Amino acid sequence: MSGTTRIDLDLGGADPLVRAYIEANRATCAAHIVHWWWILFGALAAVAGAVAVSQLAGTPEALTGAEGETVRAIHGLVGNPSAAMLGMLGGAAITALLGSLIRPHGVPAAQEPWLGAAVVAFAYLLLYDALACLGVVTGLICVIYASTIIFRLLALGLGGRLPPKAVIPADTDPASWPMYTVLVPLYREPEVASSILASLQGLDYPRERLDVKLLLEADDPETLPALEQAGLPDWIEVIIAPPAHPKTKPRACNHGLARARGEFLVIYDAEDKPDPDQLKQAVMLFRASPPTTACLQAQLAYHNHAQNLLTRWFAIEYNVWFRRYLSGLERLRVPVPLGGTSNHFRTEVLRQLGGWDPFNVTEDCDLGVRLHVAGHRTRMLDSVTWEEANSRVGNWIRQRSRWLKGYLITHLVWWRRPLWLISRLGPWGAFGFVMSVFCVAALSALNLVLWLSTAVYGTLLAIDLSNGFRLWELLASRHPVPQDPLSAVEPLSWQMLYTGRLEDPVLGTMSVVFFIAAIALTLGNLAFIVTAAVFGRRPGQQGLLLPALLSPLYWVLISIAAWKGVWEVITKPHYWQKTVHGLGK
Repeated sequence: MSGTTRIDLDLGGADPLVRAYIEANRATCAAHIVHWWWILFGALAAVAGAVAVSQLAGTPEALTGAEGETVRAIHGLVGNPSAAMLGMLGGAAITALLGSLIRPHGVPAAQEPWLGAAVVAFAYLLLYDALACLGVVTGLICVIYASTIIFRLLALGLGGRLPPKAVIPADTDPASWPMYTVLVPLYREPEVASSILASLQGLDYPRERLDVKLLLEADDPETLPALEQAGLPDWIEVIIAPPAHPKTKPRACNHGLARARGEFLVIYDAEDKPDPDQLKQAVMLFRASPPTTACLQAQLAYHNHAQNLLTRWFAIEYNVWFRRYLSGLERLRVPVPLGGTSNHFRTEVLRQLGGWDPFNVTEDCDLGVRLHVAGHRTRMLDSVTWEEANSRVGNWIRQRSRWLKGYLITHLVWWRRPLWLISRLGPWGAFGFVMSVFCVAALSALNLVLWLSTAVYGTLLAIDLSNGFRLWELLASRHPVPQDPLSAVEPLSWQMLYTGRLEDPVLGTMSVVFFIAAIALTLGNLAFIVTAAVFGRRPGQQGLLLPALLSPLYWVLISIAAWKGVWEVITKPHYWQKTVHGLGK
């Protein structure tokens, strides 16, 4: 099939496939992400629960200070901290249950009350005992960080073992190869039109067994003329999606899927250069795999890695992610967040799932979870698709913020029904989902806060050391004394270890635990630097060792992009940040 197909809107003026997707996947579709009112309901229920259970627990101990009437009144209501926290837990649980039952056929609101209750609990602890609040928050951060580091190192250690490449007989009858659909979404990318046509021409697959569809948007008047000028072959079909919202890559791909004729289907981006035999390798691996293997993820790598420091960092990250980490997730049997391109599918399975979520800006990550929930599996394919690494910081941040925003959205969407999700994934699969999706985005944002506080403390500590204070006394003494007894300089840094003879034993134990955790987390970050240096290079790529050692600077950029993504989850969750291509050498 060849030519150009324009798709019309339905009678209601909407995209028919978008409407159908929402109806079929309402509970897990990203069209609606957060019920803001239910966060407020959860907060109010937590307050009510805290008051009720605290009152049932009896009269709290009387205050002995000179507190005002307002403080005394609040203390009389919620002055039993253990009972108050238990009441918050109960209030959130009841509201979450109501949120899931009130909308049995709609979008449930089971997780939002917990968010509201968490805010109330944090505020209560902060006002009641700031030190206890600091201990709880720090403890949670340490647990999350430690779990993520251990999980990621485990995946990296298990990864790297790919199925061997198949030997393809040279005299294979072309008619024996199955029909293969190739989808290429393009939006306002005339500058790469000739490049993608050359890449498609280079595929070593019988032309009569190829079903290639270029997916364009109705408001893109530039790309189609550029394709025609570059020499659009008659075996490639152009599909123009209707002028509707959301204007996203997954929406266009669903229109390609609806018209796909292939037994298998793959997506390529506009700038992709896949290995010529990638489709044949995918067919051979599909045939050698059980039917539950519904997706193969090829490796992605960058051909312009040597352009500048940013492209080198990006290349290192992709090499580690696609050569080690994803195959480690496969071996751990947890959901695999797919890359946005070079995903090879069994077309029928993709249709059964309804295709891609048109509202999710990381439809690939979402589909990886959807496949796993449905009982299908993803394997890594030992074939490479070469891409163009972003070489400009602003363009890179826009792209990365969209990715991290989509990871947060995917987490929020799938955890609407936590018990249902755990029952489908199992406890280990659900844990792996949190580690490989939520923690990637959330900790990327949190990193910047922790690194800034660490940098401030390190700077103050260095100033104190230069003023003659001893390191251990600065860390473990409430009133450190400088080596010069005549010095009147006061230390700027604060105490970290409360292990003195007169210190509170609980506080002392907590400080030691957190101090050890801080050292362990620092060593974990150093382990990731070593990982980048060891596994961040693929054959033929040079000059990546020094950038690997400078990886923490790249992590700062990731954190900045993460905060941008967090802000967009709140303000414009469905906005698709367009990545400009054609900037590489």
